[in-house]
Amino acid sequence: MIRLALVLVAVFLFLGILKVLRLFLAGGAAAKRRKTAVTPEAEMIRDPVCGTWIDRRLAVFGRRGSETVPVCSDGCRRRLEAG
Repeated sequence: MIRLALVLVAVFLFLGILKVLRLFLAGGAAAKRRKTAVTPEAEMIRDPVCGTWIDRRLAVFGRRGSETVPVCSDGCRRRLEAG
């Protein structure tokens, strides 16, 4: 009876180690894919008013003359449009 319990514990430990190893190897491959996958949507731009770097998708757009300029916030947009 004790031998059977020890064998079952050993089997579960072995399966657990295999699962952790599989997850570790799969996670490494996914991280490598994430590093190399650069999408144009993730473009970083610099706010011309305060100099902050922001993601273009999160930018607020203001007007300077006839030009549309991306800025980081409504405050920077108001300063841009004020001159």
